[in-house]
Amino acid sequence: MQADNLALHKVVRYSRGLPGYEGSLGVDGDAGTFWSSGDDAPQWIEIDLSQAYDISAVRLLPSQYPAGNTIHRVLGKGPGADELFYELTRFEGLTEDGQWLGFSPEEPWAGIQHIRVETVASPSWVAWREIEVIIAETP
Repeated sequence: MQADNLALHKVVRYSRGLPGYEGSLGVDGDAGTFWSSGDDAPQWIEIDLSQAYDISAVRLLPSQYPAGNTIHRVLGKGPGADELFYELTRFEGLTEDGQWLGFSPEEPWAGIQHIRVETVASPSWVAWREIEVIIAETP
């Protein structure tokens, strides 16, 4: 867990949740716990950062068994109620439990309040140990 992780302990919404593995466990800073949808893809989890930020990176830690090919889309939107999510990045390829997935854009994503991680394809139930959203450093 990084000190500049905006997602830490934030309010989440999610498509489905397995009892005992609620969405808050995906942003609690503890890689030993996890949110589980309790179901196959497609599934999503959305984090409300509570205000708009400039974002320099996202880091995702899946809880996944078995290993296999996955597609995860990271979407963002600003604070406006009528704003639509747009794709910030995607991860496609072989993933396994405990493998960090990370991406940093060349220029920070500006004015993002909501981050949604959508899993489009996975060989296992959709679950995340941690989702980190890193704030851009101000010059």
